Amino acid sequence: MRTMGKTSVITAAVMLIAACDPAPPEEAAVHTDPAPVAETFPEVGEIVEASWVEEKMGASEGRVAAPGPTDYRLSALVKLRIDAVSKVMSGYECHAGTPAAPERLKALLPSGVSWLSCALPANGKARTAFVSAGSEKAFLTSTTM
Repeated sequence: MRTMGKTSVITAAVMLIAACDPAPPEEAAVHTDPAPVAETFPEVGEIVEASWVEEKMGASEGRVAAPGPTDYRLSALVKLRIDAVSKVMSGYECHAGTPAAPERLKALLPSGVSWLSCALPANGKARTAFVSAGSEKAFLTSTTM
């Protein structure tokens, strides 16, 4: 009887540990619908085109995620109306900075661009617009706080 009880306990423990194994990280899909990006960044005006991904933060590299709220980061490379970039640059404090694009968007970033990092007002999310004078392209990031 004792052996059977020990076997049951060991089997239950192995099953619990296996259930806690994290699933392999999902590769973030690149979306092109500009509506979710426009909703998150109303200050930048109309978004003509968008390529964006949303990533789950903090549970990568095989770590087991703790129960509770999950932070997400939305990263988007967008094309704005011609006057939008200058409006962002004049309306917010901007300084030199380079966007940290997720792998899925890196190939889409234009090369040789001098980016300016502009902090946008927080709305429950930390939000930044990376813009470049004379360009219609912008890189937008939003991270839940």
